[in-house]
Amino acid sequence: MSPRRVYSLFLLLSVLSVAVIFSAPYLMHTGHTFLSSQCYHAFSFLCHQRPERSIFMWGYTLAVCARCTFLYIGILMGMVAYLFRFEEGIRLKVMLLFAAPMVVDGFSQLLFRESSNEMRALTGVLLGVAIPFYLMPKFFKVLR
Repeated sequence: MSPRRVYSLFLLLSVLSVAVIFSAPYLMHTGHTFLSSQCYHAFSFLCHQRPERSIFMWGYTLAVCARCTFLYIGILMGMVAYLFRFEEGIRLKVMLLFAAPMVVDGFSQLLFRESSNEMRALTGVLLGVAIPFYLMPKFFKVLR
């Protein structure tokens, strides 16, 4: 499979993931409870989905918490940005730098404070944008 096809597949998966996250509350709001519950269930393996840490739309939570929502949005943003710098990646050190705010926020939240959804969103999008720049070149290398 060519790198362009792999990129296109991951871009499509990113778009679909974000669409499903936002579809869950909309489907519930419009009375499509079975489809909505399937959206929530699909992400239940990946996210705690705690309402107090989630964003509400149409009176219902998104399919994942605030941090995960913005992580997925960040991945989608990174995938789009990656298109303009195709096959250029980042090193592990840079990836860890982008992950550090999330790690600090998450662990400090466990120990002595409660984070805000705004901080969760910021740390999620920071890491999310970096993920494609770290992982995509590795997928391409395996394909060669």
